[in-house]
Amino acid sequence: MKKPRSKSHSTLRADALACIFSLTSFFVPSSAFSEDLPAYSGKQNPPDSILLLSTHTAQISISIRSWKNLRDAEVVKQDFDYSCSAASLATLLNGFYGQSLTEESLLKAMDKGDLKASFEDMQKVLPKFGFKAQGFAASYEQLSKLKAPVVVYLKHRKDDHFSVLRGINADTVWLADPSLGNRTCSKAQFLEMWQTRNDKERADLSGKILAVLPLSSEASSTADFFSRTPRRQTMQAVEQLKFRVFP
Repeated sequence: MKKPRSKSHSTLRADALACIFSLTSFFVPSSAFSEDLPAYSGKQNPPDSILLLSTHTAQISISIRSWKNLRDAEVVKQDFDYSCSAASLATLLNGFYGQSLTEESLLKAMDKGDLKASFEDMQKVLPKFGFKAQGFAASYEQLSKLKAPVVVYLKHRKDDHFSVLRGINADTVWLADPSLGNRTCSKAQFLEMWQTRNDKERADLSGKILAVLPLSSEASSTADFFSRTPRRQTMQAVEQLKFRVFP
């Protein structure tokens, strides 16, 4: 006989749905990815170097950052083949909720010998760090209405993989990936990795996400970490070609 769900479980699910899909006043959409890569604050992401341009009448200093640092900015990279779960949680908690967690601290808390953690493992460990989580089956249309980042379960090159969805609209997805860094992909490319469910009764709910929320109502979030207007990383190069003069 199937046990009835506890009142606390139902409350958690309701809270997660309300906060992730409904409270527009709490999660404000940003345009952080309106260019090729997000705009990062100088305090957290200082420039790699300064380029000085001098003329007869003025001197201009320009901050320069390497492509690698831009690609990996605000992403906790995984140190092991199967530690993407801990790295994804650290990325979301640090980037959106202002925490300072490491992959190592989350791995120790999950205590998985083979490092292969599931949504359930992540859900169990989060209260130790002041957060709670709930897994959901969802459709792409539901994802496009998100107002906060979530952890997504993917099949990447036939391997189980976790990543952080930090931007989405009707045709573009922005992932903060523990293996590849900040990357964008088309809707079709994302669905190929994310559609892992085979539920004949609810075929539209084709993928899985983990919504993460603070236990305390006093916790704050960083709106700039999530975007409702992501653009492909190749967009700027494409636009520059429009103005290129060909012989």
